[in-house]
Amino acid sequence: MSSGRPSQDAFMQNAPGAPTHSAPIQNDPRQSMSSPIHSQAESNETHPIVDPAFIDTSSLDDTRTSFRTTDYDSLIPQIRARYPHIDPLYFTKTFRGTITAPGLVWFDVDRQDATPPDFINLAHLMYCFEIYSQLVATFASPQGVEAEMELQKALSDYRLRILKYSRWATFESLRDWHKATLETQIMEGQDRPEGWRSRRPELEALLRKQMT
Repeated sequence: MSSGRPSQDAFMQNAPGAPTHSAPIQNDPRQSMSSPIHSQAESNETHPIVDPAFIDTSSLDDTRTSFRTTDYDSLIPQIRARYPHIDPLYFTKTFRGTITAPGLVWFDVDRQDATPPDFINLAHLMYCFEIYSQLVATFASPQGVEAEMELQKALSDYRLRILKYSRWATFESLRDWHKATLETQIMEGQDRPEGWRSRRPELEALLRKQMT
């Protein structure tokens, strides 16, 4: 006996987006349990990478810990003239304090590999650090002659400490200590003489004695 209302199958066939085939729709309990909410394309959608905040190198800011009274643009021609074969990107990174300790290998203009290796020996480590320390002193020069000289002395003291430790420490452990010290100094302020003179016992624990 008909009630005058359309059947469920007829309703589903006439619904927007319903299949156009004429076969009756079978009720499948799995459809209600596993129907995807989003399409496969939506599930594979990647989110854009957000670049870190830009740091203005020509003015003071709260992010930079070093060279806060230095005008970058006034010094960069002098630096580029002295080191014409070094990528200027690493001058900017040094000034901003975004350079990393392994990144100092890019100051080695005689490198052969496109991918920067680690410091390969003591001479290589000292060579890269010497160029870096000259950049630090130059960027600090607007602080005055006395301040620059004090920083140069502190950097010299640090170089002597490297050489002193190299007498008894393995090169691998000396390299680890040097990179850890650099990372700390970059974070705290590259133009702070007291930082370069600090012994930092917690980092000296990285040093290992050479086998006799």
